[in-house]
Amino acid sequence: MQENSLLERISALENNPKDTIKQLLEEIDFNSEVNTLYHAQTLFLLGRGYLITSRSDIAIRFLNKALDFFVKNKDPMSLFQCYSNLGIVYREEKQYDLALKALNKSYNVAFDLDDFSYTILSLVNIASVYSSLDNIHKATELLDKALEYKDKLKNNKILGDLYNNYAFTLLGACDYKSALEYLKKAYSVYEGIYGDVVRTNMLIVISNIGEAYVMLGEYENAFHYINKALHFASEQQIKYIEIDCHHNLSMIYEAQGDYKKALEHHKLYTQIKDEINEKQNHETIEALKESLEQESKKSEEEINLLKNVELKNKTNELEKTLKNLSMIGQIGQRLTSSMDIDQIYEILRSSIYKLMKADMFGLALYDKEDGMIIYKYFEEGGRSLPLKEVDVNDHVSLAAYCIQNGVDVHVKSFDEEFTNYYPNSYYAAIGNNKEKKTQCIIYSRLISEENCIGLITVQSYEPEAYTDADFEVIKALASYVAIAISNAQKKNIISEKARELEYLSFNDPLTELYNRRLFNIMTESYCLDERLLPIGLVIGDMNYLKDINDHYGHLTGDQHLIEIAKTLKKYADNNPVFRLGGDEFAIMVKNTDEDYMQSLIDKIKAECKEKFIIDNALSISLGFEIKRDKKESIEELFALAESKMYAEKKAYQRRS
Repeated sequence: MQENSLLERISALENNPKDTIKQLLEEIDFNSEVNTLYHAQTLFLLGRGYLITSRSDIAIRFLNKALDFFVKNKDPMSLFQCYSNLGIVYREEKQYDLALKALNKSYNVAFDLDDFSYTILSLVNIASVYSSLDNIHKATELLDKALEYKDKLKNNKILGDLYNNYAFTLLGACDYKSALEYLKKAYSVYEGIYGDVVRTNMLIVISNIGEAYVMLGEYENAFHYINKALHFASEQQIKYIEIDCHHNLSMIYEAQGDYKKALEHHKLYTQIKDEINEKQNHETIEALKESLEQESKKSEEEINLLKNVELKNKTNELEKTLKNLSMIGQIGQRLTSSMDIDQIYEILRSSIYKLMKADMFGLALYDKEDGMIIYKYFEEGGRSLPLKEVDVNDHVSLAAYCIQNGVDVHVKSFDEEFTNYYPNSYYAAIGNNKEKKTQCIIYSRLISEENCIGLITVQSYEPEAYTDADFEVIKALASYVAIAISNAQKKNIISEKARELEYLSFNDPLTELYNRRLFNIMTESYCLDERLLPIGLVIGDMNYLKDINDHYGHLTGDQHLIEIAKTLKKYADNNPVFRLGGDEFAIMVKNTDEDYMQSLIDKIKAECKEKFIIDNALSISLGFEIKRDKKESIEELFALAESKMYAEKKAYQRRS
C-alpha cells in the first residue's frame, strides 16, 4: 500500500512539478527530525522535483537526506527510487563514479521488488551513465541485456524509457537513423500511455526526434518536432528542453542561410541559459552557509558509512583466516580511527614490529595520474631512508610489478624465485645495505573502492622469514591502512571544499573581487564605526557591456569585466573593491575627502582609456559620495553615489 502511495505521489509530481514542489515546501517542516516514512518520502519527492526542474545541486541535498532514513528503515521501493534518482542527478552533475555507485545499488535493491520492470530500469539508468562517458560498447551491452527481458515488463512506461535511452546512446554514437527508429518506438509507447497529454519523458523524446532529423539534414521534419517540443516546454517551463530547441532551431536556420532567425534563436538560447545560471547562482549564494554545513556533515557520514561497510567486510575475511590473531582487529580499529597520515604510519610501523621481524619496512602511495609510486615512509634496520619515487612502468621494481599486474606478492626466497618476476632483467633493490639484499619480501596493495592507492612492504634478509599466515596478516593490515588513508584523503578534500565554499560566499569567482553579500556586511560595519569617518563610496557601471556580449560573445564581455576589476583594485589603495553583480562595481574608502575621491576616479578613467581588448578602450561610468556623519544611512549614501554614476553614464551616452 505504501509502494502504491509513493508511486501515486511521483506521478502527481511529474504531472505538475513546479506547483507540486511549492506545495511540498509549504507542507514540510525542515527543522524537525526525519522520523516517519512519509516525511522521508516527501524529502525524496522534493529531490525528484528539483531534478526534473534542472536544480541538481538542491536535488542532491534532499535525496541524500531522504536516503539516510530509507537505509535505516529498509523500505525497498523508497530505497530503489532514491538510489535511482541520486544516480541520475550525479550523472547530470558529471560525477560519474557516484552515479554508478548509486545506480548499482538501485539494481541490487530492484531484486527485492516483485516487478522485473525495476531491474530493467536500473540497467537502463546504468547504461545512460556509460553513454555519458562515451563508452558506447558498455552502454549498448547493458541495453541489449534489458531488451532481452522486455516481454516480462509489467510497466509499459519502462519500455518507452528503454527505447528512449537506447536512442540516446545511438545519438552519442552518431547513428542518427537507428536512433530515430528507437525514438519513434518510444514515442509510440508513451502516446499509448498518455494519449494527447505531453509528459516530461514524452517531451524529451519529441525534442530528440527533432534533433535526429536535424543531424540527418531533414529540416522540414525537424521543424515539426522541435517547434512542438518548444511549445510544450515553454508552456510547462522546462528550461533545459527550451534551450535544446532554440539551439537546434539556430542550427537549422544557419544551415539554410537564414542568419537573422538563426541569431534570434541563438540569443534566446543564450538568454535562457543565462537566466538559469543567474537564478542558480543567486540561490546557491543564499543557501551557502547551510550547504557548507550539510555537505560537511554528509561527507563525514559518507566516510563513516564507507568505513563501517569496508571494516565489516575485511573483519569477516580476517576471522576466517586469522582467528588466532585477535589483535589484528584492534590494530585495524586504531588505524581507521585516525585521520592523520603520519599517525597512521606510526601505528602501522609499531604494529608490524610487534607482529614480525622486519629488516625493511615501507609505505608507498600511488599517484595514478602521474604514474608514480611515492615512498612516503621507508626504513631499513629501524632507520629512515631518503624518500624515493618509482615509475609505475619500471621493469625492475616489485612495487611496479604489483600495480601493473594487480597482485600482492609474497617472495619466500628471492634468489630462487627471481625469474618468476624478472625473467629478462635484473632486480633493483631499494635498501642501502651493500652487503645484504632482502630475500623474503611481501608487497601488499592498498585497495580503496576498487582502486590501488598505494602499497606496504615488509622485507627480511633471511629466506622463508615470512609464512603464508604472515602474508595474510600484512594483507589484512593493508585493508585497514587503505581505509584509513582514504578517510584521511577525504577529510582533506572536505576541508579544501569548505575553504572553497567559504571563499565563494564572499568573493565573485569571475573577477576575484568581493561580492554583494560581503558588501552588505562591510558597509553596515563601516558605517557604525566613527573611527572610519568620513567614508567614501564609489559606484561604477561598465559602459556598453551588452553590446560587447551581443557582438563578440560573453567570453569577451567577461574579459572586459576582469580588466575593469584589475584597474579598480590597482588604484583602491587596499580599500575593499566589490562586484555587486553584472557590470556594477563599488569601492569603499575610509577616512577620505573630496580631493582623494576625485583623484581616485580620474586615475581609474585614465588607465581605462589606455586599455584595449577589442576596437574600443575600456570604459566605466563612476560616481561617488562621502558619508561624514554617523547618522547618515548607508542607503542614502548608496543612492547619492549611484545617482551621480547614472548622470555620468547619460553624459557618456550622449557623447558616444
